[in-house]
Amino acid sequence: MAQITEAALQGEWFYLEEEQPLDRTATNFYVLQAGEVRIGDASEAVGTYSIDRNRVVITFNRTIPFTTTVTLSSDELDFTSATDLLSSSAIYTLPDGSDPLRMYGMFVRRLADYRSTPDTWRRIS
Repeated sequence: MAQITEAALQGEWFYLEEEQPLDRTATNFYVLQAGEVRIGDASEAVGTYSIDRNRVVITFNRTIPFTTTVTLSSDELDFTSATDLLSSSAIYTLPDGSDPLRMYGMFVRRLADYRSTPDTWRRIS
Protein backbone atom coordinates (compact mmCIF):
# COMPACT_ATOMS: atom_id res chain seq x y z
CA MET A 1 0.00 0.00 0.00
CA ALA A 2 1.07 3.55 -0.71
CA GLN A 3 2.18 6.02 1.91
CA ILE A 4 -0.36 8.84 2.18
CA THR A 5 0.95 12.37 2.61
CA GLU A 6 -0.81 15.53 3.76
CA ALA A 7 0.02 17.38 0.54
CA ALA A 8 -1.45 14.64 -1.68
CA LEU A 9 -4.52 14.12 0.52
CA GLN A 10 -5.63 17.74 0.66
CA GLY A 11 -8.57 18.48 -1.54
CA GLU A 12 -12.21 17.78 -2.09
CA TRP A 13 -13.69 14.28 -1.85
CA PHE A 14 -17.07 12.63 -2.27
CA TYR A 15 -17.89 9.89 0.23
CA LEU A 16 -19.82 7.01 -1.34
CA GLU A 17 -21.10 4.18 0.84
CA GLU A 18 -21.67 0.70 -0.54
CA GLU A 19 -23.30 1.03 -4.00
CA GLN A 20 -24.15 4.74 -3.81
CA PRO A 21 -23.81 6.39 -7.26
CA LEU A 22 -21.42 9.25 -7.89
CA ASP A 23 -23.04 12.63 -8.59
CA ARG A 24 -20.31 15.13 -9.44
CA THR A 25 -22.80 18.01 -9.20
CA ALA A 26 -23.55 17.30 -5.54
CA THR A 27 -22.46 19.95 -3.05
CA ASN A 28 -22.01 17.61 -0.09
CA PHE A 29 -18.35 16.85 -0.68
CA TYR A 30 -15.72 16.83 2.05
CA VAL A 31 -12.76 19.19 2.09
CA LEU A 32 -9.69 17.70 3.79
CA GLN A 33 -7.04 20.18 4.83
CA ALA A 34 -4.60 20.60 7.72
CA GLY A 35 -6.18 17.87 9.83
CA GLU A 36 -9.73 19.19 9.54
CA VAL A 37 -12.75 17.99 7.59
CA ARG A 38 -15.33 20.49 6.31
CA ILE A 39 -18.36 20.10 4.06
CA GLY A 40 -18.17 22.13 0.85
CA ASP A 41 -17.37 25.76 1.49
CA ALA A 42 -18.60 25.76 5.11
CA SER A 43 -16.12 27.34 7.47
CA GLU A 44 -16.96 25.08 10.42
CA ALA A 45 -15.13 21.77 10.73
CA VAL A 46 -17.31 18.68 11.04
CA GLY A 47 -14.43 16.38 11.92
CA THR A 48 -10.72 15.78 12.09
CA TYR A 49 -8.31 13.36 10.46
CA SER A 50 -4.90 11.92 11.10
CA ILE A 51 -2.53 10.19 8.74
CA ASP A 52 -0.78 6.99 9.78
CA ARG A 53 1.55 6.09 6.88
CA ASN A 54 -0.76 4.17 4.54
CA ARG A 55 -4.13 5.06 6.04
CA VAL A 56 -6.17 8.05 7.12
CA VAL A 57 -8.51 7.98 10.12
CA ILE A 58 -11.37 10.49 10.04
CA THR A 59 -13.50 11.13 13.11
CA PHE A 60 -16.69 13.08 12.58
CA ASN A 61 -17.71 15.11 15.61
CA ARG A 62 -20.87 16.69 14.17
CA THR A 63 -22.88 13.53 13.46
CA ILE A 64 -24.78 13.33 16.71
CA PRO A 65 -26.02 10.90 18.04
CA PHE A 66 -23.52 8.65 16.26
CA THR A 67 -19.80 8.46 16.72
CA THR A 68 -18.49 8.00 13.20
CA THR A 69 -14.98 6.87 12.33
CA VAL A 70 -13.93 6.37 8.71
CA THR A 71 -10.64 4.72 7.79
CA LEU A 72 -9.25 5.38 4.32
CA SER A 73 -6.55 3.47 2.49
CA SER A 74 -5.08 3.45 -1.00
CA ASP A 75 -4.63 0.30 -3.02
CA GLU A 76 -2.22 2.03 -5.42
CA LEU A 77 1.56 1.79 -5.26
CA ASP A 78 1.91 5.58 -5.28
CA PHE A 79 -0.42 8.05 -3.58
CA THR A 80 -0.29 11.49 -5.20
CA SER A 81 -2.57 14.47 -5.66
CA ALA A 82 -3.73 12.72 -8.86
CA THR A 83 -4.97 9.64 -6.98
CA ASP A 84 -8.75 9.56 -7.45
CA LEU A 85 -9.91 6.76 -5.13
CA LEU A 86 -9.45 5.73 -1.53
CA SER A 87 -11.10 2.64 -0.07
CA SER A 88 -13.11 3.37 3.06
CA SER A 89 -14.51 1.48 5.98
CA ALA A 90 -16.80 3.28 8.41
CA ILE A 91 -17.91 2.41 11.92
CA TYR A 92 -21.05 4.06 13.31
CA THR A 93 -21.27 3.64 17.07
CA LEU A 94 -24.59 4.29 18.78
CA PRO A 95 -24.69 5.78 22.28
CA ASP A 96 -26.94 2.94 23.54
CA GLY A 97 -24.04 0.47 23.45
CA SER A 98 -25.52 -1.72 20.72
CA ASP A 99 -23.28 -3.35 18.14
CA PRO A 100 -21.68 -0.77 15.84
CA LEU A 101 -22.79 -0.54 12.23
CA ARG A 102 -19.98 -1.17 9.73
CA MET A 103 -20.14 0.15 6.17
CA TYR A 104 -17.72 0.07 3.25
CA GLY A 105 -17.29 2.36 0.31
CA MET A 106 -15.00 4.86 -1.39
CA PHE A 107 -13.72 8.40 -1.16
CA VAL A 108 -13.65 9.79 -4.71
CA ARG A 109 -11.63 12.90 -5.44
CA ARG A 110 -13.84 15.70 -6.71
CA LEU A 111 -12.51 17.03 -9.98
CA ALA A 112 -12.34 20.81 -10.25
CA ASP A 113 -14.41 20.96 -13.42
CA TYR A 114 -17.15 23.29 -12.23
CA ARG A 115 -17.47 26.25 -9.89
CA SER A 116 -18.38 25.43 -6.30
CA THR A 117 -16.00 27.04 -3.85
CA PRO A 118 -13.77 30.10 -4.18
CA ASP A 119 -10.67 27.90 -3.94
CA THR A 120 -11.86 25.66 -6.77
CA TRP A 121 -12.78 28.61 -8.94
CA ARG A 122 -9.31 30.11 -8.52
CA ARG A 123 -7.70 26.79 -9.52
CA ILE A 124 -9.61 26.48 -12.77
CA SER A 125 -9.71 30.16 -13.79
